[in-house]
Amino acid sequence: MPRIAILNMVIGFAVLFIAAAAGAFIANDLTEAFLKDMELLNNWSAVLSRSAHGHTNLFAMLHICFGLTIPYSVLSISIKKIQTVGLFLGTFAMGPLMIARSTMPPTEGFDPLAVLIGGCLSCSLAMLFSHAYGLTGKLLQRG
Repeated sequence: MPRIAILNMVIGFAVLFIAAAAGAFIANDLTEAFLKDMELLNNWSAVLSRSAHGHTNLFAMLHICFGLTIPYSVLSISIKKIQTVGLFLGTFAMGPLMIARSTMPPTEGFDPLAVLIGGCLSCSLAMLFSHAYGLTGKLLQRG
């Protein structure tokens, strides 16, 4: 198995560990909000924190799945390294950047952090498309 595949699996399991640990803090905050003031359950920060937690877990699983399927892609190792960076940018966007976004009030206008999150997510979408392309190439190979 290529080292880049193992790296992606390591990243995935490390991010899962961090998200699981953070989940305990989110659960405590939500329990406190539920007991004290139900309105706090749907505030901006709580919604984005829950979203960040769920999406961070999703991206961790994507890293693991990507690592497991890298050997089947017909793309070059340099492309696979770029894909790893693209997927990591998505993980970074939906974890730390989303948590940072939850500390700021919502805005109607231009928000540089939201643009950065969108750019990082665009990189991860390009990675997913290119990996599907690489896997399809393997599927269509003869022999």
